[in-house]
Amino acid sequence: MKKSALYTAIMLFFCSLQLKAQYSFTGSLTASVSIQPVMAFSLTANASTAITLSNSAYSNGYTIPNFNTVMIKSNMPWSLSVSAATPYFSASGSYASSNMPASVIGLTKSGQSPSVQLTATPQLLASGGRGNTSQTGNTFNMDFSAAPGYNYGPGIYSLTISYTLTAQ
Repeated sequence: MKKSALYTAIMLFFCSLQLKAQYSFTGSLTASVSIQPVMAFSLTANASTAITLSNSAYSNGYTIPNFNTVMIKSNMPWSLSVSAATPYFSASGSYASSNMPASVIGLTKSGQSPSVQLTATPQLLASGGRGNTSQTGNTFNMDFSAAPGYNYGPGIYSLTISYTLTAQ
């Protein structure tokens, strides 16, 4: 065999080996997921927020069961606090008293006691665990009570109630 023919045969042999060779690569990927804190709060009024007290309500106080429904979604344990925007009601009317305190109003989870009397300082109303509104404890009703007694004159009184949802 001639050298060039031998050389061509060897080259064809190596080329055929290279064409049949398969290459594989192995690699890895590390996935990273960043979950941010999520908290959502909704408040539904189940009764009118305009309240007219009768004569017996002055003596005995006035309670509205299931006044509000609270629904919380959170991916961490939570606390719900309540406070009044100001220490006293704003009052209007000729005989209205400018010193009726926010503590005339009480809120509580339905079926529980004691009531949380409102102040300008946030107070713990409820707490719960992570989950959506179907999680036990993340949806509940609140009762409203008012007990002004006979210490304040007739008039129209207004007070803003603030709810604060925070992580525990």
